[in-house]
Amino acid sequence: MTNSKHPIISVEGLYKTFKVAKEEIPALIDINLQIFPGEFVVILGPSGCGKSTLLNTIIGLEKPNAGHVKIHGHNIYNLDEDGKTVFRQKNFGVVHQQSNWIKSLNVLENVAFSLNAVGHKHNYSLQMAKNSLSMFAMEGFAKHKLTELSGGQQTKVAVCRALITHPPIIMADEPTGNLDTASAVSVMSQFEVLNRVYKTTIVMITHNPIYTEYATKVINMMDGQISSQDVKDLIYETSVDHKVHNLAKGLVS
Repeated sequence: MTNSKHPIISVEGLYKTFKVAKEEIPALIDINLQIFPGEFVVILGPSGCGKSTLLNTIIGLEKPNAGHVKIHGHNIYNLDEDGKTVFRQKNFGVVHQQSNWIKSLNVLENVAFSLNAVGHKHNYSLQMAKNSLSMFAMEGFAKHKLTELSGGQQTKVAVCRALITHPPIIMADEPTGNLDTASAVSVMSQFEVLNRVYKTTIVMITHNPIYTEYATKVINMMDGQISSQDVKDLIYETSVDHKVHNLAKGLVS
């Protein structure tokens, strides 16, 4: 599925524990995986299996107890906090389960902020934010406060914010969890266009197996460990219309 023999994300011997009272609780146990440019990876598993911890460790937010995380061959944990922030801004577009909004800014300004943060001029950032919002028919909410939007609408704005910098990697943590069927189809269809047309690498965390239809690689997790990995070489033989139909059917069943 990819022309590159070198992984864009490489995780080696990753261990992560959290201290609860005096006890060390394992969250990630000997995680080893490689993600190559242009892959659409779905990390599948039940709540509490370590999916979100793995995502946060990959993007530099949760320092592992042992092991390495390399992005484009660079160990992200060799950087200081400011360095990790800049590296994250350049390489990742992240959609979290709970988005952190700047409450004093409206929808358009929140989306534009990602470009402002990496040095683009304000007017350019606002125009790009309008374009991003229009991809999800959210331009009519540009002047609204985020508190005026539903949970599903906020999720779509979060996706717009993640996409605006055209990052090489999209990391999405349950991006459709709060969405109705039509909105979920819209988000997944856009992800597929980004992956198939623009070759954006996508790593999506979910507990819903219906989304594996979009994946080129499925990683199953259980109790902090990878239980299986499945590369789906024939994924693009399935038409977009067929997958959208199956997604809608799965979400309403």
